[in-house]
Amino acid sequence: MAVIIAGPSPASAELAWSIADAAGVRIVDLDWKRFPDGEHYVRVRGDVRGEDVFVVQTMSPPQNDSLVQALLLADAAIGMGAERVRLIAPYLAYSRQDRRFLEGEPVSVEVVLKSLRCAGYDWLLTVEVHKEESLKAFDGEAYNLSPYEYMAGRINVRGDILVLAPDVGALDRARRLAGALDAEYDYLVKHRDRITGEIVVEPKEIPARGKTVVLVDDIISTGGTLAKAASMLLSQGAERIYALVAHALMVGGALEKLSRAGITKIYAANTLPAKSHEIIEYVDVGPLIAESLPV
Repeated sequence: MAVIIAGPSPASAELAWSIADAAGVRIVDLDWKRFPDGEHYVRVRGDVRGEDVFVVQTMSPPQNDSLVQALLLADAAIGMGAERVRLIAPYLAYSRQDRRFLEGEPVSVEVVLKSLRCAGYDWLLTVEVHKEESLKAFDGEAYNLSPYEYMAGRINVRGDILVLAPDVGALDRARRLAGALDAEYDYLVKHRDRITGEIVVEPKEIPARGKTVVLVDDIISTGGTLAKAASMLLSQGAERIYALVAHALMVGGALEKLSRAGITKIYAANTLPAKSHEIIEYVDVGPLIAESLPV
C-alpha cells in the first residue's frame, strides 16, 4: 500500500491533496513548527509501518528550509517503520547550478541530490529539472517529468502560434510544446554574464509578425529574460505574447516587469506558491504526477 505525507508549505499541501485524489491514496497527518532559534520540528501522526511512503515536498523559497524539512521527513517516516520512502519534489532547489561555471564553485544540485539519498530516499520524481542529466547524481531511481504537453491541453491560446525557447538549450521544450499546439517553433539567442548575472538577448530575425508567440521555459525568476524577449518580439510585429513555465518563482517584482513588457498571460504549473496578479494563471499538475506513481 502507499500513503502520502504532505510537506509543511501550502504549495506542497495543495499538490499532495491533488496527487492523492488522482491516485486514490491516503494522506497521513503531519505536525510542523519552527523553534524560536529557527530550527524545524516535524512529526508524522499516522500509521506508515510497512507502507510505501511518498513525501510531497516542493522546495519553494526559502529553499534551505524546504530542503531541511524534506530531510527530516525521510528520517521520521523511516523511524516509524515505513517500508520505503520516496520523494516527490515538483520544484528541485539549486538545480540551475548544475556544473562549475567558475573555479571554486560547487555543483549545488549534486550536493542536494546526494543529501536526499543519504537521508533515506531511494526514489525521486521532480518536474522539469533544469538539466535532466543532473539526476544521475542521485544514487537511486530518479525521474524527470515534463509538463508542457499536459499544460498545452489546459491553456487558452488561439491564433497563428509560434513557440519560442529563450535560448538554444531550451529548444527541446519548445519542440514538445509546439507539437502539442500544432505550431512552429524556434529559439532566441541569450547570453548570461557569469559574474554579474546580467542577461543579454541578441537581436534575431524571428517570423513573429502577426503571430501569437508562446515563450516557454523551465523557470521564471526575475523575469528579465522574458521581458527583454517580449519587448523585442512586439517590436518585430508579434500580435500578442504568452509565456508557459514549469516553475514561477517570480521574485523582485517579476510579474509587474513582465506585464509592463507586454506579456498577455503567463501559464505556470503549480509547483510553487501562487502569486496574485491578473496576468498569471496556474495549471494543476497533480494529476500528471499521479499518473507517474508506481501505485
